[in-house]
Amino acid sequence: MLIVLISSVSCTNGRWVVKDQKAVDRSDYKVLEEKHFLTIADTLTPEEPTIELNVFARITRSYQQKMLVQRSIQEYKLRPGFVTLGLAGAAAAFYAANSSRYDLGSTQSLTLNIVGALLGASGFLNLKPTGEPQSVGEERYLDNTGELMVTDTVDVQTNLVLPVDFMVTYRGQTLLQDSLSNISRGGIQLPLAASFNDLQLTGEGLGSFNLSVHFNDSTYQRTYPVSDVLEPYAQIKAEYAELRSTPDINPENVLADLARGSQIKVISSFNDDWYKVRYGNFENYISKDEAALIWRSSEMNSNEQIVSVPRIPFGKIDVESNIPKLRPSTPNVKALVITNENYSESLPERRYTHRDGELIVAYLEKGLGYAQKNIHQLTDVQAPREVYSAIQEIKATANDSTEFFIFAGGFGRIEKGGDLFLQSVSLDDTSGATDIPLGTLFSQISAIPSQKTIVVADIDFSHSQSQSVSGDNQATLMRPYAETLTETSNSTLIMGSLVGEPSRLYQSSRGEDKKHHIFPYLFAKALQQRFTNLNKIYDFLERDISYTSRRLHDRAQTPIIFGDQYYSFTN
Repeated sequence: MLIVLISSVSCTNGRWVVKDQKAVDRSDYKVLEEKHFLTIADTLTPEEPTIELNVFARITRSYQQKMLVQRSIQEYKLRPGFVTLGLAGAAAAFYAANSSRYDLGSTQSLTLNIVGALLGASGFLNLKPTGEPQSVGEERYLDNTGELMVTDTVDVQTNLVLPVDFMVTYRGQTLLQDSLSNISRGGIQLPLAASFNDLQLTGEGLGSFNLSVHFNDSTYQRTYPVSDVLEPYAQIKAEYAELRSTPDINPENVLADLARGSQIKVISSFNDDWYKVRYGNFENYISKDEAALIWRSSEMNSNEQIVSVPRIPFGKIDVESNIPKLRPSTPNVKALVITNENYSESLPERRYTHRDGELIVAYLEKGLGYAQKNIHQLTDVQAPREVYSAIQEIKATANDSTEFFIFAGGFGRIEKGGDLFLQSVSLDDTSGATDIPLGTLFSQISAIPSQKTIVVADIDFSHSQSQSVSGDNQATLMRPYAETLTETSNSTLIMGSLVGEPSRLYQSSRGEDKKHHIFPYLFAKALQQRFTNLNKIYDFLERDISYTSRRLHDRAQTPIIFGDQYYSFTN
């Protein structure tokens, strides 16, 4: 039982153990060298057009190496065998020292008692360690054992008083230059958007710009493409540009009209003819002929940069609806409607010209009783033969009792010497050989047998580059052509403007937009108000065209009439 009791007895003891002979004491060091340097961002984005310069420090320190000791606690248990032997030896020594059987002196007896006590104690002092030592987390450095050199690179987050010079240049021009003596929180930011926006860059191939920074006896050079700062935008240069869902000319793919000056983000150059652009969350297309490529930062992007005009289907404008029936269906009538709108690169698009033609056709059919089969429509004529062929087809079925109505809308050209042409939209010819001479056109029209021939022409000669037109010549240039047409008393020519004046749209910067040119709009308006005599129609046009043009555009537009003015559609 004593042995079992002894076996269950244990104790603990703390001790110091060497953990590392050459531990580095991070608190005991000397700074040998400290060198500051810059890191510069390698990339920019138009969303974050700012170059970041961050200060780092390269620090070399000398650390002391020391003996590191660690305090731990060890659990011990008694060794039963040693305790038993110690107690037995102690008992024997005590017996010999104190028994009367042995004749011992006092000194010998004292010695045996001491030996007995030591033997008994030795059994309890010979302890057995149990388990692993348990660290208490207490460590200390003792004597120095060596030295260690360490170089660290750290991000400086404090304010520094160090000079820094920087300069941004583009194509030999300095855009940004400054010198700083204080660096706040170890960093410098160089915003670039405003400097590059001020350049108002346009076109392709902008190249790169250079950054030069001098700091702490070092010079840093970086080169970045300009497209990392600015984004491409298509700036509408036509009066209106059509935003399309696909890269082709199709009346069914037009989503909206963008007004002149609108800027829409370019995703890519789709081909030589189209820009792929982003409108809202969708990818659409703009003709390159209607827009110029400009570059600006994305921080300037906002919906205010895009002025869109909703597409209003035909029939929603006041003059396109409520068309009065002025006379019943009339069998012996012929009409030719020519509208040129989508011109090649040499001229801008003549907006709403096809809609003007559609308006005239609607009034011929619903108001004046023209059968659809008797109305010949030509759009975007590319060669004179298309017009001449249509005239010959009409001539083959006309007679002396035919009413023949012609509407022509498009750009005109004035050649040296005063020759006038209706310009074709040909993409292949820039010499003018495909344009339609008005002399030939009017001669062929006058050769058609008819009871009455009415020519309504909305031809804009103001874009012609061949010859400028003085005020005195504006009316006289058209007179010989009118005489060719009206040499017989049954023909009338009504021009929507003088030769030198533009044919203007019925729209204003205040938002008023009738989706037509002023002249065909008001011609239809006169019919809508049941004016059927040519003299009454012209009186209405002469008064309202000039007034409307000055009200909307602060410019004159003067209609002119030649030939018989007294024909009535209802007689």
